[in-house]
This record gives sequence, C-alpha cells and structure tokens, in this order.
Amino acid sequence: MSAQEETLLARCEIPIIDLAHIGTDVCPMKSVVRRIGQQLFAALSGKGLAVLVNHGIAEEKLKAVYIDLDNFCALPEGCQAQYLRNPVSNHGYLRPGMEQFDSTKKELRHTFNITTLTAAAMPAEEEVPQFINHAVPLARDLTNLSRVLLQALAYALDLPPAILLECHSGMLQGDGRNPSCMRISYYPPVPPEDEGPRCQSDTVSYTRCGAHSDRGTFTLIAQDSEGGLEVKLHDSEKWETVGHLPGAILVQTGELLAAWTTNLLPALMHRVVVPPGTYARARGRHCVAFICHPDNDAKLPTVPPRAAPAPAPPTFTPHAHLTLHHRLLNAAHHLQKRFRETYA
Repeated sequence: MSAQEETLLARCEIPIIDLAHIGTDVCPMKSVVRRIGQQLFAALSGKGLAVLVNHGIAEEKLKAVYIDLDNFCALPEGCQAQYLRNPVSNHGYLRPGMEQFDSTKKELRHTFNITTLTAAAMPAEEEVPQFINHAVPLARDLTNLSRVLLQALAYALDLPPAILLECHSGMLQGDGRNPSCMRISYYPPVPPEDEGPRCQSDTVSYTRCGAHSDRGTFTLIAQDSEGGLEVKLHDSEKWETVGHLPGAILVQTGELLAAWTTNLLPALMHRVVVPPGTYARARGRHCVAFICHPDNDAKLPTVPPRAAPAPAPPTFTPHAHLTLHHRLLNAAHHLQKRFRETYA
C-alpha cells in the first residue's frame, strides 16, 4: 500500500464540507449556514476535524506568504531580532527552539505570529517586499471565514446565530482584547546528521512540531503538499497521517471549545513529523494556521444539553479550571497558562 493510500483523506475518513454559495461573512445565506453547521458539528463531534472546500481563499495568496516567510528567514539574524515574538501580544517571529511542544527532540520550525495588522508590526518593505500586502489580506480572509464558521456552530449548538460572533468580536483588532493569531510556518530541510549517525552518542533527533492540541475555539490549517501532519482520532491512540487535498483548509476543534461543550467536540492531539525518504527530508514544508480564539473577557453562553452526549475521548483532558468553569470561561487565563508551558 502506498503512502498516499494510507492517509485519512485518501481513505475518505475526514468529512469534506463544501462552502460554495454561502454568501458573505456579513450576510451569509442562513439556510446554507444551517446546513454547514450541521455538517461541521457532525464532523467535529465524530472525528474532531473536517476539510473545507470552495472557501474562496485563493491558493496564490497562500503561496505568496510562504515565499515572504522564506525571504524573512534569509535575513541576517540581527535584522530578524527586531521582530522577535512579543510575549504580551504573541505577535512576531519565533526562531527554531523558541517554541517547544516536544522536549525530547529538536523542533525545526520558523514561525511568524500575526495578532495585529498594523504596518509597524510587520517586516519593513525594504527587508521583505510585499510582506504586509500579502499577509494582511490573507489574515482578513481567514478572519471572515472564521466568522462564518462561528455562525454555523451557533446554529448547530442551538444558540442565537450572532452570539459566538459577539464572543469573538476582537479577532486581529490589535487592541489586546483577543488573542486570535495567524501563524505562518516554514519547516526547513532536516540536517544530514539525523539520517545516519556513526554511533549512538552522535544521534540528533529532529521533529517539525511536537504533539499538542490547539488552545482556542478552532484552528484553520492550510498547508502545502509536503505532508507530515498527523493526528490521533478521538477513538484511537494511533497516529494517523492526514494527507493533502489541493486548495482545501482543515478545521479542527480547540481546547476551549472542547471544554465549553464538555468534550462533545473534542480537541485532537496532532503533530508534524519529518517525512521518510531522502528526497522528502531535503525539502521544506509550509503552512498557515489561523487560531480562532474568543475575547479575553468573553463569557461563553451555556450550550443546551444534548440527549446523548459523546463519551469523553482519551486524547484530550481539559484543564481543571476549564472543566469546573466551562460556562464562564476566562480565555486569557487559559491562554497565558498554555504559553508558559510552550515558550522557552
């Protein structure tokens, strides 16, 4: 069996949701949003993830920010240093090793977090031409797509359609009240010493992103065709390769939504591994992730009870304060705790 046949997408095990004819994020077609909400709820409750197609975000926009990040990574370290991540706003550049999910391996990843769209927070035009002209429209597209999904989720959870929008009203506003973030990531080729060390003491073990679940409401993921993304489905302890569908965007539940729905919509553990084979290891990988997060002071509404809630999956255990207070979440407390666990 080929590697392609072994992926979840190739086996048709990830639900695909068609967003065609949805309208705009300001005035979406309610009948279509209800249909998408039903499909999204079924996918996230059953699998923990779904694939979105016909979402309206051109592949060229993604490729442009991939090239911009490559150009940023080629800058001298001194130039990069002025854009390092601000621990308060979470905006800025992360060199490999600054963010660690797996303490046993070296994580090969360059990331530029975008939490505000102001020009002053972006790489200068003379350093990375067009960075802001490419990143800002893409961030706005992903924000608008998140707004549509929030309305769809509200319908599916039997809530007023605007209530989740109100809880997420500050996305990428840059005023510090909402930690939503667009992350542009580049995973460089694997160094040769990882392939065949001469003795055990010389072993250097690499990965691209260690296992973790995302912090927010949900995450949108667009990726190139290089592969490496793996998940643990909520009914299994086995790592499964997701695979690639050209032009599609993956959506998966975050920890806050999982806790808020008492794990009815589970947050999956996922990671990015180094692919096998010399050719694949010598190639870089790119992705964009948009982490949709509620406002820091948001008080999420109570979800109407379901007749037969799904059993709690073993792959995600909500933090104690989330479980006890899931009706009145303070998203800022949860996020700051997770930042302390992750950043060096």
